Amino acid sequence: MKNVVRSTALATALLLIAAIVHATSSLWFEGGGYWLDMEIGHTDRPLVASVNFYAPGNSQGVVLRDNFNVARFDTDRKDLVIEYAGDDPRVPPFTLVVHGEKAILRIGNARIESAFDWFM
Repeated sequence: MKNVVRSTALATALLLIAAIVHATSSLWFEGGGYWLDMEIGHTDRPLVASVNFYAPGNSQGVVLRDNFNVARFDTDRKDLVIEYAGDDPRVPPFTLVVHGEKAILRIGNARIESAFDWFM
């Protein structure tokens, strides 16, 4: 009986560790001195949990949570649109549009194109 309990406890612990390991991943945009690191949560389907925004010359970055809009996020079609209205004065309004392997960041008067890798 003790071996059954130990085996069940071990299996449960391994499943919990596997769930935690696969709970988040990231995608990122880099171009024009900007870097957006998106934390991807995995529940029923992937979702953008947060965006770490780095402006040119800013190595500290600003974490955006719940104050951006994910208009589209389809990992199968490789389609992502994130809109940020500028609620935090440290981060100007921006829109990130990704179709396939091409990404465009619109921020201020700039339109920055970059390659995009969907590997999570």
